[in-house]
Amino acid sequence: MSKRSRIIVGLGLAAVAACAAACWVTSARRAKAFDPAAADVAMLPWVSVGGCGAGGSGGGGGGVRWIGKGVSGGLIDAEIMYTATMGQNYNQKQVKTRLSWKPTWTVILGATVPIVSKVGSLQPQTNYDDKTEVTGGLADVIIDITKNFGMQGQYSILGSVTLPTGQYDIKRGKENEELYLPTSLQKGSGLLGLSLGLGYTRDVEDGLWVGDLTFSYPVALNLRGENEHFDYTDEQLDAMAAEDRKRFDYVFKPYGENKLGAYTPPSLTLAVYYGYRGVEHFVHSFGITFTGMFGVAWVPNFTATTDIDGYDPFPDPDHKAWTASLNYGLEFSRDKFPIFVAVSLPINDSKNDPDRADKYNDEPFGKWGAPDWEDFLQSWTVGIGVKSTMF
Repeated sequence: MSKRSRIIVGLGLAAVAACAAACWVTSARRAKAFDPAAADVAMLPWVSVGGCGAGGSGGGGGGVRWIGKGVSGGLIDAEIMYTATMGQNYNQKQVKTRLSWKPTWTVILGATVPIVSKVGSLQPQTNYDDKTEVTGGLADVIIDITKNFGMQGQYSILGSVTLPTGQYDIKRGKENEELYLPTSLQKGSGLLGLSLGLGYTRDVEDGLWVGDLTFSYPVALNLRGENEHFDYTDEQLDAMAAEDRKRFDYVFKPYGENKLGAYTPPSLTLAVYYGYRGVEHFVHSFGITFTGMFGVAWVPNFTATTDIDGYDPFPDPDHKAWTASLNYGLEFSRDKFPIFVAVSLPINDSKNDPDRADKYNDEPFGKWGAPDWEDFLQSWTVGIGVKSTMF
């Protein structure tokens, strides 16, 4: 990540943290005295769709997000969301199970367990045959906490941690000729993902506006202290520059580079949704999301080798400087088992041509461009989900 990107990320983290701290302190001060209006926050039918995904962040792929009345009244709320993303040369299916619990009127603790199935075309270089690869299983688990505050619970702070439970080093091929699958076909990132978000909801006649801003920052945590994917000696480590040594001998790195060298940059996501409840027993929702990247993603060398010289990451040729989505959802509102269906249409940044003279130059990929209209309408995400409450 460039010095400029690190400065931007630092300022972004500082700003979000300052806002979060101020909001939390304000909420704490108000909580000293009992406020009947605040006590009624948990009774409001729209609190479950508050900003930052409060009570409804178990959505699926793309911009699919549950907007509706949901369920309330039980000790534990459960949501299961199935999504399918279809593109020109890939498809991905995902089932996310989210369980949430409210230890207090305004605090929600949640855990999301995703199971994925991915099918995609693999041709890392032109001298390799084009193959279709399939992966599936447990992806990265998400733990989150949401704090709602305000007279009607209209503000919220969300913090989440994405655990590296999904496999990130899947490889295919014959013995001694194995290749790592691209990051898009891996089940996990191999990183610890940290997110902090601020949200706001506004109740209007026959509807609701939901908006949130979320900053995501991945880091690398390696409790073993060594990189088991490569063979190296202490003498080789001592001969390395400090920056290179961190790739093999570390416990923690304050940036998102996993053991294979794949780098995930920080990002900032803005989401705005409108839910219309003018028709009894139904909630229509319309939304738009936009994500900007603070840096360029890198991918590892596709050749699966234990030779330390095989550690050769380079900029991701499919990197998108920004992504967006247009979203529609429909909740069939029911007291016990509401059902939600949705469709999401992604809009991506146009691809940039790599530097032919220097494959390690990531500057061309960091440029923001116009939407890729050739890819528009070529990829869709559809989803269906159900909610319930227990105990």
